[in-house]
Amino acid sequence: MQENPKVKDIARADELLRTFDLKQPVYTLQPGDVLSLKVQSTTPTEYNFLSTGVSTFGATDPVLDGYTLDAEGNMVLPVIGKVNLNGLSMPEARIKVTEALKPYLTEPTVNLRLLTFRYTVIGEGGGQGQFTTYQDNINVLEAIANAGGFSPYSDRASIKLIRYENGQAKLYKFSVLDDNVLAMSNFYLKPNDTIVIDPLPAKYVQENLLANIGLTLSLIATLTVLIDRFLR
Repeated sequence: MQENPKVKDIARADELLRTFDLKQPVYTLQPGDVLSLKVQSTTPTEYNFLSTGVSTFGATDPVLDGYTLDAEGNMVLPVIGKVNLNGLSMPEARIKVTEALKPYLTEPTVNLRLLTFRYTVIGEGGGQGQFTTYQDNINVLEAIANAGGFSPYSDRASIKLIRYENGQAKLYKFSVLDDNVLAMSNFYLKPNDTIVIDPLPAKYVQENLLANIGLTLSLIATLTVLIDRFLR
């Protein structure tokens, strides 16, 4: 689009720069997880005891309407009773619930979602707070984007990840400026992870040093005027 473009400085849009092998963790269900369940079947509605399912987009909190896995990891369903999902991935859990429904419903189709995948983003970002996602493979960049992205003073080379596992708080630090972050095992979040975005040193300079310098110069100017008037 330019009259005299520098061809050597223009990247090729169809050129593959690099390929990374992603290390997506497989989340396994555990006691306390809350799941939404929606079941479709060819069984007439009056005989389908799960036909209404659980709405995840209603005005009420979907967690309150979901199925909470008990201390042994069981989902307790009407008519069927307990279905143990402890240690299963979401695809495995869908298959097991489907098999449990087959004796009662004709050709059941199960839609199962995890409602308690929460994470927190704090620090020098576009927004802060606790967020909930209905996908179980969200990565750090997606989580930060959901929170409003980076601010002008975000230190993209200093991102901390706090993870709570087995009674311990584990701290990881990485840079999203490094392409290799895409292949790191901690690039994908786990429930209850906390992301901390550090500020750039320039923010401290602007908010503290420059403000103090301005105040100091103002005081010097005031004192100079007073001394000049006193000497006259």
